[in-house]
Amino acid sequence: MIIEQAKTDKSTAVLTLNGRLDTVNAPLLERKINQWSDEITELILDFSQLEYISSMGLRVLLQAKKTFKNESRKLTIENMSASVREVFEMTGFLNLMVQEEKFVVIRKDDADTVALSFNGQMEDENVPMVAKELSAIKEQKPNVTVTLDLQNLSFISSEAAQQLKQAMSDAAWEQGTITAQNVSVDIQAALKEAGLGWLVS
Repeated sequence: MIIEQAKTDKSTAVLTLNGRLDTVNAPLLERKINQWSDEITELILDFSQLEYISSMGLRVLLQAKKTFKNESRKLTIENMSASVREVFEMTGFLNLMVQEEKFVVIRKDDADTVALSFNGQMEDENVPMVAKELSAIKEQKPNVTVTLDLQNLSFISSEAAQQLKQAMSDAAWEQGTITAQNVSVDIQAALKEAGLGWLVS
């Protein structure tokens, strides 16, 4: 496993995990987390490149989460893949690890399509996260079809819907190359109001 680290500002650092977080590699993650213990108030773990997590990896994360909480600091997990999320769900760790996150984006790549699942409540401050994913997909796979899975999206503000429309326009996504599925009546109404009714038509 490779762990890349970067400091985004004076109080926040990001660790990007690439590969498998198993018994062999868990101590490496523990050391990396501890290295930032005194310098920051928030540590973000980017799981976009994480392929697998073992029970030992989960234990390291749980211990780190407890430590950060006791010290009034924040440990956040971002970009959890569907396979890794499934492990968290099966072990009961999901609520423990992501309970503080109001909004989560999960990306799953297949040969011809990319699925983005939105979980939680989408406010205007969450849209840059979505815009970043849409831009990255457009750059990496310009001819792919994107499906927005909104089954676990409980709310979208009118401001967020408008900004989402702008983000799609900025990344040059067009009708037919991006669609939405599992859309509730309330979410559908908000999308239509923002001029995104074509997503669910």
